[in-house]
Amino acid sequence: MAQGADIIAIQETWKSSEQIASMHTGDYVLYAQSRICKGGGVAVLVRKTLRSKRIPLTIPQHDTSHEVVVVRVALDQNRDLIVASAYMRPPPQVTQSFRRLVNCLPASTPLLLCGDFNMHHPQWEPFLETSPSEVAAEFLELCTDAGLTLVNTSGEITYARGTRERSCIDLTWSKHLAVSDWSASVSPLSDHYMLTFTLHQAFMDTTPSAPRIFYSWGKCKWDLFIKDFDAQLPAYDYKKQSTGIKAFTRALITSYRRHCPAACTRTVPGFGTTLSWRQSGWLPTARPAIYSYQRPTVRQKCNGQGVNSSSCSESACATRIHVASAS
Repeated sequence: MAQGADIIAIQETWKSSEQIASMHTGDYVLYAQSRICKGGGVAVLVRKTLRSKRIPLTIPQHDTSHEVVVVRVALDQNRDLIVASAYMRPPPQVTQSFRRLVNCLPASTPLLLCGDFNMHHPQWEPFLETSPSEVAAEFLELCTDAGLTLVNTSGEITYARGTRERSCIDLTWSKHLAVSDWSASVSPLSDHYMLTFTLHQAFMDTTPSAPRIFYSWGKCKWDLFIKDFDAQLPAYDYKKQSTGIKAFTRALITSYRRHCPAACTRTVPGFGTTLSWRQSGWLPTARPAIYSYQRPTVRQKCNGQGVNSSSCSESACATRIHVASAS
């Protein structure tokens, strides 16, 4: 089925609910949405070796221009992929239902959107001789604002009728996915081409963030500082400026040490320790700031505690899914 694809997205099934229920899909689980009247219909087939379930998306009955079925596919390491098969009947419209589909799905979850959108735009049809419609421009803006990336090879024909009509109305959009081997091949059963490609998703372990550090500074008692400082200053004598400067410096340092906190408390949650160091480097007699740090153990690294970005190891795994989309 569809050259052994793991996931198949279909538009314009032209199947009623009764016909869908009686279909035998072999190694695939079928998720379908039929049109009440004749024509249309969308479906997603997922290989049974992949855990999957349908995501309900209610479309109002008055919205007859948009059909969609959304499926969540569970990949390894508890990571999911959302697959949506959509169809927009001509003339296409960007309805609230489609906006909800694009904007309301989890932003961090990888998304694959396959569909027959019946829209023409130079972004995917560079040979287009007329200006794109406002609907097509709105559709492109909505998808790009949602973080979707167009997978189609620009100018690659996906629909052909007769000897003259050629277009690229079947589109593949992705988010948080790398797509390779995208191709459009002629299907003997339809005037729409079959789109096949491979999804690659590399999962990198997130580098554990460093523990949050809390700083606590004491406040200087400036009133006492000024009184103590004034009391230490001798009477001014312009003939003894050198002595006056030394007395001023000595009084300043003494008052600073008496009334200005000379240490900062640095608390690192998870270590159970409090580190302090001198913070008076701008004074001539101050000692350099010294603090200690204990390197995290291997167990702490595994638990994500006290890990520096320079000492964190990364691991990766990859998932490869073969997909086919057809109308």
